[in-house]
Amino acid sequence: MAQQTHFQGETNMNSSDNLTRNEAQPDFIEMGRIRADTIPALVMMVFILVINGGVILLISCNSHLRKTSNIILVSLAVSDFLVGLVGIPLLVTCNSTFSISICLSSTIFFSFIALSTISHIVVMTCDRYVYIIWAMRYHNFVNRSRVLAVLGFIWFLSLTACVRISWTWQVNIETSEEDMAKVKEQEKVYLFIQFTIFFAFPLAVMTLLDTRMLLLLRQQYQRIMKENLPAEYRSSENKFQKRQRKVVSICVFLLILYVTCWLPYFILDVMQLYAEENVKTLPKIPLLVIYYLRLCTPLVNPLLYTLRKPDLKKVVKSLAFKIYNRLRSGNSSENGTEEFALTSRSDSKS
Repeated sequence: MAQQTHFQGETNMNSSDNLTRNEAQPDFIEMGRIRADTIPALVMMVFILVINGGVILLISCNSHLRKTSNIILVSLAVSDFLVGLVGIPLLVTCNSTFSISICLSSTIFFSFIALSTISHIVVMTCDRYVYIIWAMRYHNFVNRSRVLAVLGFIWFLSLTACVRISWTWQVNIETSEEDMAKVKEQEKVYLFIQFTIFFAFPLAVMTLLDTRMLLLLRQQYQRIMKENLPAEYRSSENKFQKRQRKVVSICVFLLILYVTCWLPYFILDVMQLYAEENVKTLPKIPLLVIYYLRLCTPLVNPLLYTLRKPDLKKVVKSLAFKIYNRLRSGNSSENGTEEFALTSRSDSKS
């Protein structure tokens, strides 16, 4: 089975004939054995590996950053890192070889990543909700062992995407119509459960929690402004409110990013089961956009929480200044050496 696009050779139940059609009538430019339209994916792979690897090292190597909230970010960064390490190589290989086993592995892997990403965003949102609503009891509810247990459950839950293997691995072009009909029914059930439990329900819960947190922070800010409090106390409270709004905004932005990048892909999956002929007529460019959108989340996620979360932003700024000063001092010393050499030569000539 193969995905119903020129770009994506990934497998799907209702389009098994697409593999032979793509092989017989290629409409792409090949560069060696790598298709030209996969080059952007390889470029994104490099950035994904570097940025997420940097976040993992940054938090792991700084003891004061190893807080429970940042442990969640490290787990999300590992999930995003796997997209560059495993997902994109599978995607490129699938589009170059049209191997059904590789394309199926690519499809299942990205389903795993979709579940992992939304689960991590839910946990991040719940963590901030507990911190804002029950600030005084936060450490009673949230500790390292509980966070690690929840993250372990997330990774296990995400692996349920592999259940798709049980009915898809033996599917090929020669599969009978009766067997294909059974597989399609299983795909319908799987996609319904995936969309309901791992998209619609988390979306509703996070929208509710984010809205309540933002309203609560606004109410607290208005109450502080109305009360006759010392200027120093008011200033410190304003700074605290600002930090919390930034952290909540991270959850909101990550949610918006996930919906923007993954909803079109889920819709395309559903269309391939219920409106296969319409998918066949879709132009290549929109399909390219849909598949590349999935690769944006592991690239933008670390940038969002690194640039918006105050503690991470502070460490990144400090590290950037240190690197800049070292480079500047290195250039200064080299220039000084060159000037000294020129002066020595001119003195010897005179």
